[in-house]
Amino acid sequence: MKNFNKDRVIWHLSRWSRHIRWLLLSVLVGVVAGFGAVAFDEMLKQTFHFLISLQTGYVEPGRETTAAFINNFKSPYSLLLIVVPTLGGLASGLLTSFIAPETMGEGTDAMIRAFHYHGSYVRPRVPLVKMVASVLTIGSGGSAGKEGPISQIGAGFGSILATILKLRPRERRLLVLAGAAGGIGAIFHAPLGAALFAPEVLYRSTELEFEAILPCVVSSIVAYSIFSLVYGRQPLFYPGPVDFTLPNELVPFAVFGVFLAVMGYLYIKMFHGVRHHLFGRLKIPRALKPALGGLLVGLILYIYPQVSNGGYGWIQVALEGKAFWYIMLLLGVLKMVATSLTLNSGGSGGAFGPSVFMGAMLGGAFGALGQQIAPGWVIHPQAFAVVGIGGFFAGVAKTPLAAIIISSEMCASYSLLVPLMLVSAINLLILGRATLYDEQVLCRVVSPAHVREFARGLLQTSRVYEAVQERPVTLIPADMPFGELVKKVTNSSESYFPVVNHDGRMIGILSINDIREVLFEDSLNHLIRASDVATLEVEKVYLDDTLQTALDKMASLQVDELPVVRRQSPEQIVTMISKREIISYYHSHLAELPTPSSRRTTSS
Repeated sequence: MKNFNKDRVIWHLSRWSRHIRWLLLSVLVGVVAGFGAVAFDEMLKQTFHFLISLQTGYVEPGRETTAAFINNFKSPYSLLLIVVPTLGGLASGLLTSFIAPETMGEGTDAMIRAFHYHGSYVRPRVPLVKMVASVLTIGSGGSAGKEGPISQIGAGFGSILATILKLRPRERRLLVLAGAAGGIGAIFHAPLGAALFAPEVLYRSTELEFEAILPCVVSSIVAYSIFSLVYGRQPLFYPGPVDFTLPNELVPFAVFGVFLAVMGYLYIKMFHGVRHHLFGRLKIPRALKPALGGLLVGLILYIYPQVSNGGYGWIQVALEGKAFWYIMLLLGVLKMVATSLTLNSGGSGGAFGPSVFMGAMLGGAFGALGQQIAPGWVIHPQAFAVVGIGGFFAGVAKTPLAAIIISSEMCASYSLLVPLMLVSAINLLILGRATLYDEQVLCRVVSPAHVREFARGLLQTSRVYEAVQERPVTLIPADMPFGELVKKVTNSSESYFPVVNHDGRMIGILSINDIREVLFEDSLNHLIRASDVATLEVEKVYLDDTLQTALDKMASLQVDELPVVRRQSPEQIVTMISKREIISYYHSHLAELPTPSSRRTTSS
């Protein structure tokens, strides 16, 4: 068997059409993301079962659990609910801090940071370290989601594949997003929503990385198909027959959107506050902070173990309306606290999974209480729990499209699409730019990943008259003797000199380089005229040309300045434009835009 020749594979791949190449690469990333999701999900289930369920006796409720059992549920009050999360945090902290520090904390934020600031490069060790660290954090009872780890795992493989195939930075970015979409689509049973989530979560405005949608769709389909072969094709939650009544219930849904925005704002402030004011000020080794986070979470779990792990069983309870409203409200708030402690201490996981829990609990509480207060308005209380899943995350993560689709796919129902859209829009508008993800940038324009594209875009939309400063130009008569020409040129601070005829019309241009070869030939002083050494075919730019056109002409001619004329009189020179003026104009206008470094000031 012949040895594998990587360079030959790369050469053949580069000769394929762009669409076929991207289809193949997206499928390959989806396969790895799908099997990675299966492995991660299975490891997580077994770890939680062994460390928490078997040791403490705590088990999440199932679909058959009665409402009486739910409302009379009591914690096993096992001290292991404190000890196990602490040890899990310690193990995770030691692993991540010494091997791959970028795997600490929220995984989706790490993927966003790699996309914008590191050329989408992810170190090869990251996927494995992130998987093990997240299993230790979440499996020991930490409050974090699966999407952060699986997005970083999928993105990591996309980066590795791009490195092996020596792909360009733009192609690497697309593969990283495709890997993240594949993992999320599989593990959340939401292939379409995940294909939108990865391109949308990068920005805190309504922009998305539209070029990545097709690779993300292909990867997500493949990964979801593999995951479904192992676990079966089924929704993540079963809300039952939910509906809403037009137009009556749109009013309470609008109020619900405002309520979610208020709770979302409190969650964002709490999330960032815990990071900066608690763990950020602690003078202890970074490796030990996840252990402290685990200890604080364990104190909550000792009384309310419902907020451990993903809490999917309790989400199902909220969707079925089996819990009292005040219990659901309390669990939603406690989940905010536990998630903030887990992730901001350095525990490894994601923020989307906990947000699903919070949205379901807040929606369940609002619906149950609303029906008690105004039964004529809140007719379908369980529908608020379903809408809360997508509506809450749409605002705190700035992903309205993805949140709407993911929540519908997880519940296998699009019957609540209208209230989902209404609540998400209200939540998004009220929260503005406040977001969970620090690494999100405002839009593509300020993303370092698109700086070259934006540079060309700015120059293509700006005109010469906007950048040029009209100044006196030293004109050289065509019949000027060479001796006088030398004196004129050497006594001037300018570099280029238009040559004009007796009517003042430009017939050529010259520079010091044009006269250098005969500069010291005194015998030629009265034989050579300016027109003899000038370049007669003058390349010029018009006042209404784009700056990109001017820059391209300068690059083609290898000159630093060009004459500027009007279209109605192309032989009458107006001024000169230099490469320095174009660069100065570009930087001055770039400085007027929000920069990535200023994005954190808008997070609150």
